[in-house]
Amino acid sequence: MGMIKTLCVAGLALACASTMAQSSVTVAGTMDLALRHVRNGSLGSISSEVSGSNATSKLIVRGTEDLGGGLSAGFYLDGTILGDTGVAGASAPAQQFWDRRSTLSLAHSRYGEVRLGRDWVPTHLVWSGFDPFTTLGVASANSFRSFAASRALGQAFGTAPDAQAANPTLRVSNAAEYWLPAGLGGVYGNLIVTAGEGGTTAGGFTKGDGFRLGWAKGAVHIALAQFTTRNAAGNQRFKDQVIGASYDFGLAKVDVAQRRWTFGADRTVNTQVGAVIPAGPGNMKLTWLRANQTGATAAQSANDASLWGAGYLYLFSKRTAVYAHTARIHNKGAAAFAIPGGPAVSGTSTASNFFGGQKSTAYEVGIRHDF
Repeated sequence: MGMIKTLCVAGLALACASTMAQSSVTVAGTMDLALRHVRNGSLGSISSEVSGSNATSKLIVRGTEDLGGGLSAGFYLDGTILGDTGVAGASAPAQQFWDRRSTLSLAHSRYGEVRLGRDWVPTHLVWSGFDPFTTLGVASANSFRSFAASRALGQAFGTAPDAQAANPTLRVSNAAEYWLPAGLGGVYGNLIVTAGEGGTTAGGFTKGDGFRLGWAKGAVHIALAQFTTRNAAGNQRFKDQVIGASYDFGLAKVDVAQRRWTFGADRTVNTQVGAVIPAGPGNMKLTWLRANQTGATAAQSANDASLWGAGYLYLFSKRTAVYAHTARIHNKGAAAFAIPGGPAVSGTSTASNFFGGQKSTAYEVGIRHDF
């Protein structure tokens, strides 16, 4: 009888171990806080505490289940945390708790992955991947992602906060995706379509589709992506295109990328050149970015801008780091691009906070901890 009990207990232990090995749930995330100072020309300056300047403060819950034969199921929930205020999730357009990603998928080691839910658009994945600052902080390559200053974005989506939050240059809801499997000699990519569901998915646009294709092997990395959204009224289209490349020389990793936003006669072309240089227990980051705008008139086409940025990340460990960033935007014509966190600006010459043609400068110091 004692032998039978021992065998039963051993069998249960093996069964539990097998179950534990076949499925797993992980809770992880990041807390990132910084002190930032931004001066917007004659409008003055603001000092503030901000969240997510080196890595987005976030909470991630993810899980996988091994279904056998190379097949697995998985879910991924990723939500923003504003560490400076304790607010969780995006405040617009719909108080989204899992605002960054919420997906469910079936994946096969040989045939790839099918994914449903809310996810990043392919163009942002490529753009962020080639930016030394990963589109975060004062020197971000997303500094020119302004709906008031970028005519193409403003004409396509408007400037209201809800329209900005829902636009498809970062993430989209109601998406269906296919991701290539790993092990293709460095080739990777995915396809994505979004459903209108009888309403709007982003800023008045009802349907979207796009792709990403890249190759990364050794020191070389090249990638391109496109995402197009359509409007039910007049079938107007907004096109978002990105191409980028990088090479790791050992002493420095250098990258160049370009992102184009096109809507009718309006176009904003963002060109970025950057470098990441190993230095001590961390790395130095350098970036240069130019926004070249084209509109229906010569005056609209003259509203260009450029940005210089630099930073240093010091690693205490794999999980904890401190950093310092600085950047300056120089506007031309009536361009009114500004680093986030400063006094509110306007590109309208009759407004009291008109900022056209002025400089925006900023610096920040912060700490990041992954958990």
